[in-house]
Amino acid sequence: MNALPAGLNRVVAFLVAVAMIVVGAAAIAWELKVTWVRDRIADIDASWFDRAPDAGWWVYVLAGIAVGGIVIGFFLLSVNARPRKIGDVELPGSDSSGTLAVSPGKIANAVADDLAHHRLVSSTRSKAVDDRKRKLLEITVIADPTTSFDDLLPVVENAQRQIRGALPGSDLRARILIHLEKSKGSTQRVS
Repeated sequence: MNALPAGLNRVVAFLVAVAMIVVGAAAIAWELKVTWVRDRIADIDASWFDRAPDAGWWVYVLAGIAVGGIVIGFFLLSVNARPRKIGDVELPGSDSSGTLAVSPGKIANAVADDLAHHRLVSSTRSKAVDDRKRKLLEITVIADPTTSFDDLLPVVENAQRQIRGALPGSDLRARILIHLEKSKGSTQRVS
């Protein structure tokens, strides 16, 4: 997740948490008969709550709150659902005469394709993402559960060397995840 969505999510979660803590603490204090809280609540004109729905402005306030909530909700959804793709990476050798660039997604696909042809690997998935201002090539290696991790490790390390060799000096990093698929007919459950 990028810094902007992560920051917005934290701010919204903080504000909601503070509101819930205040309301919850007030309810608990009311039940415990805390004088200060009961005095503050007693100062509120209870008949206002009966009169407010009959006022002409009430419908507009409710509509404004509903529209505001929907707009904020769609804004948060759009910020969180936006693609986290990264642009082309500039290669060494670029100068004033021209820029050499490569698509990180194509590098991830090439490395994943190379890994998929290895005898220990069943399949692969790949993507290039921006994860909190870190450019990552995320490659998932799927292998049979009987495959030894020690056997897969040199294969994965070779893939990482290939990525570093293809992008010397780049801030692009590889994240290779190893997933051992569930064997067919297995009823074993992990709790």
